[in-house]
Amino acid sequence: MSDQQPQELIPAVNINYVGIGQLTVFFVSEDELRLIETGSPAAACLNLGIAFSSIGIGSLTSLLLSDPSKSLYKFAVGVIITVVSIIAGIALLVIWSRLRKQASETISRIRSRAIANAGGQVMEAPVSDNLRKP
Repeated sequence: MSDQQPQELIPAVNINYVGIGQLTVFFVSEDELRLIETGSPAAACLNLGIAFSSIGIGSLTSLLLSDPSKSLYKFAVGVIITVVSIIAGIALLVIWSRLRKQASETISRIRSRAIANAGGQVMEAPVSDNLRKP
């Protein structure tokens, strides 16, 4: 009798190799990866810019089309909301126009680092008799 324990049998696994033609690996820094994962802040600026512009235009329309208010306080609040909303909307839309190309520029910078041909070898996948179908 031997002191060795019996080995467990591992069931055979079928592996199918499907070629993709060419595989290109890009090296990406942590900052670039974070920008791609989280997305550019341009989308948030666009959404907020459109929201503030809509509030400002709606307030301006209501100020122009409504009856004059008897209260100077209500009128001043309406004008302040209108002016602040329009200025914030325009500022956010200007920021969005400057930031919108940040993600696409990062991706194109990553792609430009690709080496045309690194001198790699083409490897043939092993073919097993188990994988062949009649």
